[in-house]
Amino acid sequence: MAQIELPSLVTLTQGYIAKNYAVCLIDCTKTAELKAYIGKYLYDTGYTVAGYDTKSLVERLYEEMAEYSILTKYLSDPGIEEINVNGWDDIAITHLDGRIEKADEHFFTPQHAVDVIKKLLLHSGMTIDNATPIAQGHLPDNIRITALKEPIVDADRGIAVSIRMLHPQRVDRESLLNTESITDEMLSFLETCLRYGVSFVVAGRTSSGKTTLLNSLLGSVPDCKRIYTIESGARELSLVKRDEYGKVINNVVHTLSRPSERESSDISQEDLVLAALRFDPDVICIGEMRDVEAHSAVEASATDHTVVTTVHGSGGRYAHMRIAYLCQRRFPIDMKISIQQAALAFPVVVFAHKLEDNARKVMDVSECIVHDDGELEYRTLYRYKIHSNEYVQGKFRVIGEFVQENSPSENLKAKLMRSGIPQELLKRFEINSEKKEGCAKL
Repeated sequence: MAQIELPSLVTLTQGYIAKNYAVCLIDCTKTAELKAYIGKYLYDTGYTVAGYDTKSLVERLYEEMAEYSILTKYLSDPGIEEINVNGWDDIAITHLDGRIEKADEHFFTPQHAVDVIKKLLLHSGMTIDNATPIAQGHLPDNIRITALKEPIVDADRGIAVSIRMLHPQRVDRESLLNTESITDEMLSFLETCLRYGVSFVVAGRTSSGKTTLLNSLLGSVPDCKRIYTIESGARELSLVKRDEYGKVINNVVHTLSRPSERESSDISQEDLVLAALRFDPDVICIGEMRDVEAHSAVEASATDHTVVTTVHGSGGRYAHMRIAYLCQRRFPIDMKISIQQAALAFPVVVFAHKLEDNARKVMDVSECIVHDDGELEYRTLYRYKIHSNEYVQGKFRVIGEFVQENSPSENLKAKLMRSGIPQELLKRFEINSEKKEGCAKL
């Protein structure tokens, strides 16, 4: 037996396989054969690596040659949300429950890290080199990737990469309540808005729980109503319901934009919003507004369609300002008018946020009233009030409570009543003395 360092063994094994069994490196159906040849090479040479038995060493060498080195196990893990490569020797893993931990392993060298990421990018036809040091896009299996290399990052760091796994899943209201990211009444209020024709936008930064909330809310839509979803690049919404025999029982159309450098082949989110109107949808959901599709979404809501969407930004007036800026890209009108149009289209704004303890919370639900003179009045209906935020022994601990600050305005109640909401249900969302005494402490 001859003990050897892993990087050296990888080089030797790759040379052996390339010389004698090269077809196994390019034929994905020959996984078993490739592993067998790797095992034979280890047996013939007697090479070992500290910390590995023969079986695990074969798997590790296979990952290096045919897969994505140390990233392989993370890319296929359904419990992982994000992989951040800060440098060749620093990899941070974000789990679905918000935990962030550093990987025990790292790449062999800065160049090794670059080579692995290049291999990963090839699957979607993307390249990264010194002339094109930024690569971003979507990979198979709903993976979103952004990679930066020299000269944008230091040569001795190799490469910086953000890999986000988008897990389509039906998140129900029970899951949201169990994680204490929202209260039952707040969820019921938003579900009521969705059912009775009040469009709203969920604002927040990346990974704040915006899409998770939308998944749950859209799951509450009665099965007989048609939902038309629009997403870009990869699908995160998963709304199709089936009975025990596999038959689809609800009415959902999922669509994805298809960006292309050729104008004739490009299908934008804006195109899909316009197409949605011809499907007679009860609810139009735009997974995230990023560009000129915001104008079409505002127009759709203004014509009495129920539109729900997400946007990167803060809550309240800041969400409407963000939407207005996006609309300006299509029609650059007076900014004040554009903000008024955004507020009329989305009178309710939900602000989702990931706190320092990695808990996702709906920080506030606000309503905007556009008065006859064009002035905007923002009213907070629900808010998460933080009482303490401590950093102890390397961990944050945030304590707060959800409170209702205002009842829905007469304007909002009138809109809900026009769409048929029962009076008894509407009363549920009004503040009374009993509510004031019993805040939902979390």
